[in-house]
Amino acid sequence: MNRMNHPHHHVVIGIIATVLVLALAGGLAIAYVTHSGNGTDDAATADGTAAIDDATSASGFPTITLGNTVVAPQEYVTALKTQRAAALNHFKQQYGVSLSSAGWTGDYDGEVPYRWLARQTVEALKKRHAAYLIGVKQGLVDDDSYAAIVQRMNNVKRNNASAKAHGNIVYGRTTFDIDSYISYETSALKNSYTGDESNPGMSLTDEEVQAYYDAHDWTVEGVDGKAPLDQVLGNVKAQMRSERYDALVQTKADAIKANVPWKQLYQFTLQQVEKR
Repeated sequence: MNRMNHPHHHVVIGIIATVLVLALAGGLAIAYVTHSGNGTDDAATADGTAAIDDATSASGFPTITLGNTVVAPQEYVTALKTQRAAALNHFKQQYGVSLSSAGWTGDYDGEVPYRWLARQTVEALKKRHAAYLIGVKQGLVDDDSYAAIVQRMNNVKRNNASAKAHGNIVYGRTTFDIDSYISYETSALKNSYTGDESNPGMSLTDEEVQAYYDAHDWTVEGVDGKAPLDQVLGNVKAQMRSERYDALVQTKADAIKANVPWKQLYQFTLQQVEKR
């Protein structure tokens, strides 16, 4: 979404640049490390992924494809857990309903919570895979499948453990669960893409930068009023590229053809939420 079509926003400068630099440094480290390893990593089963997949498949998980990629059962389950909070918040704010007490099967103006959750989870997975597919095209990762993500995570874990065992310094996070690794890796992909002006959408003209600066409020500690452009130029460009990247990912996600047996997925989703 182009923020220039909205009222002025107040942007506080200070931590933004520092966080971006640190994330970029950590992200690039992962982007390089993820190419290590050859073939199937035995450690990929250390998280119990294969066993969980079998269990969830036996419970009725249908075959879902996003473009050419098959969604793994455990991938859906972990994404479902993440989106559960969004569902609780949505129905609380929109209808004043606490799903924790009301349950997931009510009908609220045509919205059924467990079905809303299933669709929200699929949309989140489309967006995630879109980001990974952009990374594949850029040569940052080799594969967008869940199995490949788990393998890369375990490669990083193993390499970090080996480095620490040999007394080497390991920068950034050294241990991950799958959720934190996906968050870290997708942030790394974003930072790698936005950090290269030659990538599509990342080249900014002076006129575009000036217009974006004019449309927002920018503050710097110790400066009264709106900070001059020359003092926040890096932050302005970083935010513009971040928003352009997000829009690029969304466009890619929207173009992904999802083959979803919704009836079976709804039933599977209901089983999952009723377990908790």
